[in-house]
Parts: sequence; C-alpha cells; structure tokens
Amino acid sequence: MAVLYKSLITTLLFIILQIYSFAQVSAIGADYSKPTSFLRGKPDMIHVFFSPATGNLEAKHHSNENSDFVWEKLDAVNQTFLPVHNENGVSASSLGNLSDGGYRVIIDSAGVSASIDTFAVWIIIDTFNLVGGIEYSSTCNWLDLEAAVRPGANVPYRIYQFENTSGTLYDSIIYNKLTTEWTTSADIYDGLPNIDDSWKKWNKTTVNEPPPLADAIYSVTIKDVFGKTVTASTPLIPAIAVYPAFTVEAKDENDNWSGTSTYGDVNNNALYRVRFKHDNSRHANKYTWKGYGNIYVEQTRNLLIWSQTTTDLSEHAYPVVPHHTGNLDGYPTGKYGFQLVVENTSTGCKDSTVLAYINVANSNLPSKSIPNAFTPNGDGQNDIFKFIKGQELKSMRTIKIQIFDRAGHNVYSYSGSYEQWQGWNGKLNNDGVECASGVYYYVVSGTGWDDRSYDGKEYRSFLHLFKD
Repeated sequence: MAVLYKSLITTLLFIILQIYSFAQVSAIGADYSKPTSFLRGKPDMIHVFFSPATGNLEAKHHSNENSDFVWEKLDAVNQTFLPVHNENGVSASSLGNLSDGGYRVIIDSAGVSASIDTFAVWIIIDTFNLVGGIEYSSTCNWLDLEAAVRPGANVPYRIYQFENTSGTLYDSIIYNKLTTEWTTSADIYDGLPNIDDSWKKWNKTTVNEPPPLADAIYSVTIKDVFGKTVTASTPLIPAIAVYPAFTVEAKDENDNWSGTSTYGDVNNNALYRVRFKHDNSRHANKYTWKGYGNIYVEQTRNLLIWSQTTTDLSEHAYPVVPHHTGNLDGYPTGKYGFQLVVENTSTGCKDSTVLAYINVANSNLPSKSIPNAFTPNGDGQNDIFKFIKGQELKSMRTIKIQIFDRAGHNVYSYSGSYEQWQGWNGKLNNDGVECASGVYYYVVSGTGWDDRSYDGKEYRSFLHLFKD
C-alpha cells in the first residue's frame, strides 16, 4: 500500500512538472521582455523587438501534444481579437511578420489532455533612433548641442489587458524615459575646478557655465526605456569663448610680493599694495583691469578710479595697482572693488569677472604695541625701540615720537610716515653718542589713514633702556 501511494505521488509530480516546466509562448529574437504589471488577473508578457523586427512568436500546448492553434490580433478600437493565422494538428505553431499590438493564441488539444490553453502577449517594435547627426551652434557665450531622437522622451507606449469574465480591456502606459550621457575628447574646462556637468544629462543641452574653453569632439549615448542605445559624435568643435580670471598678490612688510591676497580680509593693512596676475584667464589677448573707489565713502555707487589695458602677456605687464590720487603707493582704509575684462580681438569674444573686493582695515594704535624697555647692546635682540608686531597695530599714516631723559632733555624725535620710521637705536637722535642706561619718558601721537588721531595720555609713559 505504501509503495502504491509513493508511486501515485511521483506520477502526480511528473504531470505537474510537465504542465508548468516551460513557457507556453516564446518570443524568438526579442531584445527585451518583461511581464505586465496589471492589478487584475495573471500577468502577460511584453516583448520588444528593436527595429527592424526579425523575430517571431512560438506557442505550444502545455502537454506538448499535437493541437489546433488560432492566432488573433487585438483590435483596440472595438475591444476584440481578430484571427490572423491558424494551424491544425501540429505540436508547435509560429507567427511572424509581427507589428505593434496585442496577440492572443488559443491552443486546443484533442489528445489525452483534451484542454484549451489561452495566452496573450504584447509586441512593441522599438523604432527609437537618432534623427540625423548632432546639431550644434558655438558662440562666445555658449555651445548648443542637440541629438534629436524619435520617439522622443515620454512618448507613451500603451499596453492592454483583456479580462475574460467581463470582456473589458484595461490599459496601462509605459513612457519612453531616456538616459543621456555626453562625453568629450578633451577637458573642455581646461582644468578649472568645481564645474557643473549637469548639461551632460540631456539630449538637447547648452554648455554655458562656463562655455567650452578647449577644442573637443562631443559624443552622446542615448538609451530608451527598453535599453535600445544609439550613439553619435560631432567633428572637432573649436572653443572660441574667453574666460576671465585673475589672482591678486600683495606686498608684505619686507616689501616683497608674496602669496595671494584674500578677498574680504579685514586684516589688510594700509597702505595696501597689490598687483594683478591674469595667468588663469583663457583665450584672451587683451586685458583691462578696473579699480573702483572706496565704497565706504561712495555709498551710492562704485566710482571707477583707475583702468589699465594691455595686450602684453609678459610678467612686467601685471599692473601694480595705484591709489586714484596718483601719489600713494597703495590703498588707505576702506573697501575696494576690482574687475578684469578680457577680450579676444580675433573672435570679438569678451567677458568680465564679477567685482572682487578687498578690505583695508581701519587704523588702530593700541598702547600695548609701545614697548616699555629695550636693550641696545648690539646682540641683535631687542636692540631697537619700535612698535611691537602682532598687537593689532593697523593702518597708521603718520606718527610723532619724542623721548626725554630724566632731566627733561629731548634725546630722540621723529615726525613723519609710519612706514618709513626705523625706530630709535638708543643713540642721541639715532646718530650721536650712546645714551646711558636708565629710565626715559616717551610721548607718542599719530594719525591713521582714516584720519583718526591718536594723542591721549595712554601714549605717554616710561621707557627703560638697558645695556647689560
């Protein structure tokens, strides 16, 4: 009895596997396949053939017995299937010359199984392709690129499902979503950092932030919703746009050009001396630098205070920026704007930078910057009475210094430019006999580049001179 039961189970499993072990309708040569996603009933299959379609559909009864096959094509307007082909008494049937739309095959087995199989499939002939090559237009301000395709983005493909019980057709739409990627044969931004490459995601696009700065071939790859891919390339497109960029170098306290100035740095000290370098500009052969006045004074507008144009690309052409009065080697306190205009005289392309600002700090003479002792003994350390660095001393224009001994005799005096003051070396008026060790008295006053005066009691105190 147990053996008979085991044999029966084995037979049933064999029959089930025979029924469900293979697909009943195959799409020979299909390039893409997926099931429908309707909420009602079992899913059908969608088969996509890339144009031109050379494949066909093949159907079998689940029993593999010889059967009668009736192929039908959907008439979506009248919501009915119309016969297009039939074959009788064969184990498999094929249907070629496929076109867009829904197909149904009814398979009637007259053999042992004596059952009817019905299957529906949906055919899409994907004609997606480029319309010509890549159209492009290059100007001083942008490069337009267009790779036209048909069908275009979001063109709908309509799929139906036929519900046998009600005879109703339900539809669903697959939209043609495109994936686009542009590549270039060269770095069109010529090494510029932080560039926005979002233009590469569209088949019709504009390169303008910035426009191309290097010659290149542009290639595009576009894929549709079913994975069909088309490609195209342009010839070499010359870059004609210009790109303005400059750096600013500042004079340090040792009168050397050092580093790059930081725009907006409020610690810049008057007189602030700068020069411009156009090394980072592209494709230009004419450069015009412009300087705008102290916007703390000119509240309503930026006043153009100087302009310089050159076609000389050598280093001596870098302008050392003067103050607008012409007699100051640098900038007093305030905020100043700078702009570079570049041009290519052959193409006529021109562009300019946005205003870049530098701040020159307001004056400050803190009393803590005045030392109360020094040692003029020739050891190279603390030999000179002068202001202490790093004590927030800023933007002083003139200073006046008087030093007296205990008897009230004036041993040293200076009145003039703050920058030109060399300090007191401990000798009578800096070039006479050496003054003796002891206590002296200083009186300091001054005027900043913002015309602020410093003449209070905090600038009067004792100074100790030590020789040992």
